[in-house]
Amino acid sequence: MSSPATPSSDAVGRVPRWATLVLVLAVLGAAALVSLVAGDLAGRPPLPGRPQADAFTLYVSAFADLAARLAAGVTLGCLAGVVFFTRWTPAAPLSDQGRRLARLAARTGQVWLWASALLTCANPAYVNGVPLAYTLRASSWWDFVSATPSGLAWLVSALAALGCVLVGFGGRRPAAFALALAGGLLALVFVAVTGSVTVGADHDWATDAAAWLTLALVPLVAFAVAALASGDADGAAGIARRVHRYHALVPPLVVVAAGGLAVVAWQQLAGRRPTDDLYGWVALGQAGVLALLAVSWVVRALAREWTRRGALASVVRDGVLLVAWAALATAENHVPSPRFGVPQTAQINYLGYEVPIAATLARLVGLGRPNWLWVVLSVGAVGAYLWGVAKVRRRGGTWPIGRLISWLLGWGLMLFLAVTGLWEYSTAVYSWHMFVHMTVNMLVPALAVLGGPLTLLRAASLDRTRDLAGPAEVADALVAFKPLGRLLSPPVLWLNYVGSLFVIYYTPLFPWLMRYHWAHQLMLLYFMVTGYAFFSLIVGVDRLWHDVPHLVRLALTISIMPFHALFAVGIMSSRSLIGAEFYRTIDVSWVGDLMADQSTAGQITWILGEIPLFIVMIALAAQWFVHDRAENAVSDVAQDSGADDSFDAYNDMLAQLAERDRGLPRRRP
Repeated sequence: MSSPATPSSDAVGRVPRWATLVLVLAVLGAAALVSLVAGDLAGRPPLPGRPQADAFTLYVSAFADLAARLAAGVTLGCLAGVVFFTRWTPAAPLSDQGRRLARLAARTGQVWLWASALLTCANPAYVNGVPLAYTLRASSWWDFVSATPSGLAWLVSALAALGCVLVGFGGRRPAAFALALAGGLLALVFVAVTGSVTVGADHDWATDAAAWLTLALVPLVAFAVAALASGDADGAAGIARRVHRYHALVPPLVVVAAGGLAVVAWQQLAGRRPTDDLYGWVALGQAGVLALLAVSWVVRALAREWTRRGALASVVRDGVLLVAWAALATAENHVPSPRFGVPQTAQINYLGYEVPIAATLARLVGLGRPNWLWVVLSVGAVGAYLWGVAKVRRRGGTWPIGRLISWLLGWGLMLFLAVTGLWEYSTAVYSWHMFVHMTVNMLVPALAVLGGPLTLLRAASLDRTRDLAGPAEVADALVAFKPLGRLLSPPVLWLNYVGSLFVIYYTPLFPWLMRYHWAHQLMLLYFMVTGYAFFSLIVGVDRLWHDVPHLVRLALTISIMPFHALFAVGIMSSRSLIGAEFYRTIDVSWVGDLMADQSTAGQITWILGEIPLFIVMIALAAQWFVHDRAENAVSDVAQDSGADDSFDAYNDMLAQLAERDRGLPRRRP
């Protein structure tokens, strides 16, 4: 019989029976709550425009929604357990503990998959107020899914679940599990931002708030599940370390979630008191769950010692609260909010606000309607970078001031775009949209990659002795992951960077993306990522998947210039209006001639495309010069010594450069 400190291998990765019983009872309670809400909704008269809505479709949609959320939480929790709660190295296979968690993720991922697949039929049927039989027909299924963003989101959720299942059964490297975890998280964000928050005035703010709410709650759920499911292979001390890792995440994530919930509830209640409507009571319940999570954290923090049972019991307590949150989130996704009853104009329907006043220089550069997704992202990027630099310097290391300035300039520019009138007018006017697009796609990434954030992450993590992986180890595992390296090869990055312009803007995809705030944000995020990936290859400081010779980098940079020029000329010379359906629908009266504005957009595209490339060419030339000078210095030392040790000298030079990049104090001869 095994001692508590060294449990048998069969116990590794298993939740204690008492904890399982408590969580099962919590799930049953969640199902009862969803049933009560669905019963209340089924007893109400059908909403206007939904005369065919039936109770069966409502119940199927609600319970499939709850099942998908719970199964997704467990699946992502097991994946998080593999990545952050087990010992591993990038080149080694998973441990026994990791394999058990992977198999559990694969099993619960199947529940998530089938529930999400069912919701691709049930959710569009419920949203459109038609019987489920309508959307189950093969001839009409895609029509309903493509016309209902929430249905499309559940399709993405099903695909993410499928990826998690495949990784759970066949994954061998931690990087694969990290990618599956990220994909599942983004899929659930997609579900959140396509719900009721897309309706009415200020829905742009509510959509961004829903995104941050999900980005806070899903990791909290995942780490709670990971802390429970990782088992006790390391005894009580190992459990304490895992619970402490979860415990440290609770305060910031609960604060972010509370802020997101407050904005969503404010927008959806449309001026009504929470107690006046069922939706308001659901929102109050969600606020109560967050408050109890904060209280639970305080109780856990005040505990003098964490015994094995006490540590697990505290996480189980949080797990019960998170199950309740899943039930309330399901209810919130099905209860019509007061916002649905407020009339809206075409501009409010598409943008979330109106743009009645013409753009002026003062309005463009002054404070405007903020884009909260990018405000939080920009502030977070700057804050995290400054924290990393401070940590490196506290332990006696150095960090190049040029990298700091580049990072601050890049994200400072992004923050400027997000808080000024440039963002507000870019959503309604094509010329200003292209100004923001070219800045986000070229100038911001070109500056940000010179900051070397991954190198800083490695440097800031050097003084930490971990028995479990952290962000730096996960990043290194991703860089060492060969399939990802093939996907991000130079030809693929070049083709994606150049081709995405033509695929998005010269197809019906562009007006469709502009119709929804979440889709517009996704488009900006995509262009930011593609730009960052391409410029990382050209002038990036971080050591990533491919070390391309400087001559090839120069060729790649020069090769994109004619395509950018062709794209800009195509916009100016086009005889058809790009995004015509969207711009004519929102009908911004003061714009006047839409074709003239499109011509202006082409000119902006051409001009702004040259500035970042000029910066990149200067940076590339400087890096090339420094690299050649270093190689020549090594060669000169070898010749002066008369020894045939150029290879050793070169390696020593590379080691010193690596130490400088990591922020280590330089070695003295």
